[in-house]
Amino acid sequence: MHPPLRPPEFQTWQMTDGYELRGRVWRPSAASSGTPILYLHGIQSHGGWFEWSASLLAETGALVMLPDRRGSGLNERERGDVSHRERWLNDVDELAEWTTRQTDSSAMRVVGVSWGGKLAAAWAMRRHTQCDALLLIAPGIYPAVDVGWRNRLRIASSLLTQPTRTFPIPLSDPALFTANPNAQGFIRADGLKLERATAKFLYESSRLDREVRRPQRGNALPRTTIMLAERDSIIENEKVIAWSKLCPAAAMEAHVVRNSCHTLEFEEDRREFGERIRTWAKPPGCGGVTKTHP
Repeated sequence: MHPPLRPPEFQTWQMTDGYELRGRVWRPSAASSGTPILYLHGIQSHGGWFEWSASLLAETGALVMLPDRRGSGLNERERGDVSHRERWLNDVDELAEWTTRQTDSSAMRVVGVSWGGKLAAAWAMRRHTQCDALLLIAPGIYPAVDVGWRNRLRIASSLLTQPTRTFPIPLSDPALFTANPNAQGFIRADGLKLERATAKFLYESSRLDREVRRPQRGNALPRTTIMLAERDSIIENEKVIAWSKLCPAAAMEAHVVRNSCHTLEFEEDRREFGERIRTWAKPPGCGGVTKTHP
């Protein structure tokens, strides 16, 4: 919604299963040694919602990728569907390989917003030697909005008989995302937002929840920063904070952006959000494990 500081290039990535993944890339304007950054969007959104913050990250001189998740945004094929949660993680693996070819960097930083936060965390737990740092923005690890028990029963039944049957994503009210009237209008008019997902998608998404909430032994996160919106109607902030205190990590910081709603990108006053992004993007200082919470 907010214009980027510098417009992106549109990029297509060929995945190993033949899927063409489309998205946005900001390339360094000059030779840079900055660690590349991958930015993962939410369940209903797409990269077009986050061009401003992605371009802010690009100001560090790093290569920034903002792909649309398969079946969402610019990707019309298999709309709102996935074969298995491993496919989402494989896509991140393949994007990491692409960044290595582009930059010769063996590691990358990852940003995950809302639903993309749990995918980012799951990948970082599995690939902690490849993930240099993690930024989780209102991460969807503990969602406050649910499909409801009736739809849960229908989804369970559909998994056996019609796994590609679609169900509404329970985020139809733009006020859940933002109190900004202009941003609410943007969401209402957005023809690329994902409004329905298959039974298989929703089931695999719930399995991803469980994986992130209960990490396997040895799956520690890298240096991680969490940003939460104080008036978030989509995420259970207290549960995310409790998770962050218990989750093994090289370093962990959690911050609450005051007087803000779920999609921090859409706030009229984005100064604190922008400053925290810039702080995260800076190289880490001295080593050590820290736990900072509101």
